[in-house]
Order: sequence, then structure tokens, then C-alpha cells
Amino acid sequence: MSMWIAVVGAAALVAVGFVIRSKKARQSLSALETREALSDDEIYRRFYAASGLSKAAVIDVWHEIACVLRVPAERLQPTDRFGKDIGVHWVTSEELDALGVVAQERAKRQGLTVDLALIETVDDYVKRLAPRS
Repeated sequence: MSMWIAVVGAAALVAVGFVIRSKKARQSLSALETREALSDDEIYRRFYAASGLSKAAVIDVWHEIACVLRVPAERLQPTDRFGKDIGVHWVTSEELDALGVVAQERAKRQGLTVDLALIETVDDYVKRLAPRS
């Protein structure tokens, strides 16, 4: 009997976790949807034109973030924080884990050593992982 109580309790915890995670993700996406949509050209011009990074490189990593985290690229901002503003999670985030893998693969292809713990924002990701011209 106590085993069934443990199984039911565990299932309830999983269900609660799923509901909380889904709610947080919806809230995050809703907050993004209220922002002005920016084209790729506007994103580059406003935030990275003076950075020395190529437009193609910036847009490539920008869309990489959006694709992996399943958020609209045109609504992202450089100040968006992973795990807070985008890629929100309750206990874990498969999307943030996946982005970490993608970032490590990109860094390896470019011969970079990147400490993912130091990448807190979209801007950090872009500046550390956009291929240099």
C-alpha cells in the first residue's frame, strides 16, 4: 500500500512540475510578444553594427538562440537573460541544455574555449560565439 502512495505522490509531483514549467514558459513568451518586432537588419543596426562582428554571423547566432529556445527571433533583445527572460525553467530546462550543447559545438568548430557559465544574456552569446570575420 505504501508503495502505491509513493508512486501516486511522485506522479503528482511530476504533474505539478509540468504545470509550473508550462505556465512559466507561457508567461515568458507572452512578455516577448508585447515587444516591438525587429527585422534582422534592425537588430544588427541597433545593437551590433559597431561591434566589428559581421551581420551574417550575428544573425546566424541570433536565430540559433531563437530556434533552440523556441522563441521569436524578432522579439529578442540583447539584454534577455537565459533562464530568466527566455528559456525559463522550473527545475531544469531541456531547451537551455540543448542551447548549451549547440554553443559548445559552435565553439569547438571555431576553435574557441567558452565558459558557458559566463554566458548570461543573448548579447553574451552573440559576442562570444558569433564567428569572427
